[in-house]
Amino acid sequence: MSAPTSLLSPDEAARLLGIEPRRIKQLVRDHQLFLVAAPDGSPAIPEEIITKGENGWEPLWNLPGTLTLLADSGFSPEEIVEWLYRPEEVLGETPMEALVAGRHHRVNAVAATLAW
Repeated sequence: MSAPTSLLSPDEAARLLGIEPRRIKQLVRDHQLFLVAAPDGSPAIPEEIITKGENGWEPLWNLPGTLTLLADSGFSPEEIVEWLYRPEEVLGETPMEALVAGRHHRVNAVAATLAW
């Protein structure tokens, strides 16, 4: 997964999450979700960061810690997305693939080294 495989519009993501579309901006600000540019240039949300949980659809549970760690390390939103989808030799996969598979501790350990 070197790039988001499937994208949702903010309205589609809000529908899945059962929230008003205007709340998507707040979830992005709170590092619960992130936006990428769709092929047409419009904002979009990678489908893999919205998962089916016990209580319905929700943001990927282990993503906020990683997004906050990277933002606090000075990464711009664009740099965060680039890092998440770039293969990391130490992980043997992209950080996003590792997060989706539940290996967030390893991802965050690698991300923490980027701050130095």
